[in-house]
Amino acid sequence: MDIVEYFEALGHHDWTYNYSDDHRAWTKGLAESTRLQSIAQENTTLLRMYKDYADYVFNPIDSPEKPKLEDYLP
Repeated sequence: MDIVEYFEALGHHDWTYNYSDDHRAWTKGLAESTRLQSIAQENTTLLRMYKDYADYVFNPIDSPEKPKLEDYLP
């Protein structure tokens, strides 16, 4: 998976799956989260992208701006 595909996957990921009452949605979200984290471990740029996106979603006061793909391209 290249940087563009990974960034798009982060944007489509259900970051709030953990709050779902639907077990199927929770299971799907957990699997996708695990997959994205696993992929990120292979590349420092992808890991930074994952952390920045997670901070944007879960810590909006500390990370008020949505990450942009351009910030990660060489």
